[in-house]
Amino acid sequence: MVARWFRISFAENAFRRYLAERGVVLGDLRIGGALAATTGFYTAARAQHTRLQDDGDGLLWQWGPDADAARFTAGFTRQLIRTGDDQPIVQVTLCLAYRWTPSRRALGRGHAWCFSPTEVGDFEKSIRSSAAYRAVASAAPVEVTLRTDSL
Repeated sequence: MVARWFRISFAENAFRRYLAERGVVLGDLRIGGALAATTGFYTAARAQHTRLQDDGDGLLWQWGPDADAARFTAGFTRQLIRTGDDQPIVQVTLCLAYRWTPSRRALGRGHAWCFSPTEVGDFEKSIRSSAAYRAVASAAPVEVTLRTDSL
């Protein structure tokens, strides 16, 4: 049973509170901690007015160059779609930016989705075994950001 519910419009605040309750400092995160934090929050808290059956609450793992192709980024996005109305899609993204290296540049870009808390274990395993994850597993990011976007 889910212990916590949050409103979609306060998703970023709910995630920040989740991190704070666990003593996680955003700027100190590395990729392993970011993965654990986002999957932990996904399994522990549900957004009101979304339906898992309709892919209304999902996790996205993505990697590749940032918008300016100045850095390699790896991030986790919680995408929330309110059921039954025309409200915008809300995405809360935890992004870790790294310096370019030849091996990171060769990875290109990619992504993977998870739309069920029961699939989080397999999702984590696939991420941890990916070349993109391994490319930054021991690296310190140059920047860690948490932001909300509406589409």
